Amino acid sequence: MNVQKRWLCLSAVALALLAAVTVVAEKEQQKTTPYPLSLFAKATPDDYMGEKDCAEAGCHYPHADNFNRSPHAPFVRNPKLPIDQQGCEACHGPAKPHLEDPSKIFSYSQSKPADIAAMCLRCHADTMRLSQWHRTQHGKADVACTACHQIHWQPHKEPPARGLINLGSLRSPQTEKEPQPRRLLKFDDPILCSQCHQRQANEFRLNFHHPVPERRLECSECHEAHPSKAAQKRFRPIKEMCVSCHPDKAGPFTYEHDPVAGWSGEGCTECHRAHGSQNPKLLNAFSRGLCAQCHTDKSATHYPGRTCWMAGCHAAVHGSNSDALLRRP
Repeated sequence: MNVQKRWLCLSAVALALLAAVTVVAEKEQQKTTPYPLSLFAKATPDDYMGEKDCAEAGCHYPHADNFNRSPHAPFVRNPKLPIDQQGCEACHGPAKPHLEDPSKIFSYSQSKPADIAAMCLRCHADTMRLSQWHRTQHGKADVACTACHQIHWQPHKEPPARGLINLGSLRSPQTEKEPQPRRLLKFDDPILCSQCHQRQANEFRLNFHHPVPERRLECSECHEAHPSKAAQKRFRPIKEMCVSCHPDKAGPFTYEHDPVAGWSGEGCTECHRAHGSQNPKLLNAFSRGLCAQCHTDKSATHYPGRTCWMAGCHAAVHGSNSDALLRRP
């Protein structure tokens, strides 16, 4: 009798384990890899033909030839990499299904920005994860990686007609020829960024502006295009970014001006505009109206002949080591 009970118990446990395994297997089957990563998930080693076949097929010769000069080339031609990260198929997916059905390949010119990001981040995972890309401003605006970057090397092209390229006389003869793109960018930072950020591009047309149109400063020196872990480590407050070029305003001073010290307001941008202004020194406003934004008690009783800092009074607007009222340095 005891033997029968023991067998019944063992049978019940075995059936329970079998049912649990079946449920888990069904759930795993339901977790299908989303496109375009499914191109690699469903592929077998025989589906990969190699870069040589793609280049010699004759269909993609110009692209294959340009790719030889791309910084991507030496990386994907590393024989130690997995087969799905080598050659053309590292970015476009296995080639054999493409021969049977031309649509079974990943085309960057005909794909959604999110799908393009998923493909790029297979190798560029050190920049960010796909879940992070979806939370970036570029991701939310459906800006694809290929809107700024090129995969194959392409000869220098004429920049688009929009943005900073139309600044005309603001560009010096020394910068008429656009510099060779870096980081596989299609163009340099000012041209690329100004295609979407038209308001900021127009601010650079004002009389007083940072020397971005003159190519003495780039957007990426202040802004991070990719919110990666490395970028977070490089993140600097506004003042720290400004004083890297304006060290004489850094301080510390014995008598600090609150916005400059970062104790109140928005730091340097409390008084200055970052891109361009119609006022000298990139000021938000001119004359005593700028100071009156904070010092409202002085606006009705204080009448300097000129601006507060040019009337011979508060000359040390960023800070002073000798006067608490910032009247001298």
